Amino acid sequence: MSRLPLQQFELYHQLMMPLLHIEADLEPADNNIIKTHARTALVFTQGIRDILDDLTFDYDVFEKLLFDLDDNYDVVEAEYATVNDPELKSIVDQLMTQMVKLQMEISDKLVDFKHANRA
Repeated sequence: MSRLPLQQFELYHQLMMPLLHIEADLEPADNNIIKTHARTALVFTQGIRDILDDLTFDYDVFEKLLFDLDDNYDVVEAEYATVNDPELKSIVDQLMTQMVKLQMEISDKLVDFKHANRA
């Protein structure tokens, strides 16, 4: 099984957090722009989960991704979890679920690594 190079991991990492850039598009952002960003974030979050085992493991990079996911989850939860649009609410709920699953999978990898490398 081939491993993805670290640069490709970094690219995925940058692409999966588009919800943070909504404010840069419009202030306030309209629902269509938010939906587009939410769909993109959902696709990339699911994609990272799909390829996680194929990535070259780097403890620091995975730990950074875990912290970024946690920060981004808090942003999504605070800003978008109480939306009134049913379609957007569904997308955001799916995104938050996928983010939590990804956080758990990354945490498992970090814990496994620490246990395997105990002195």
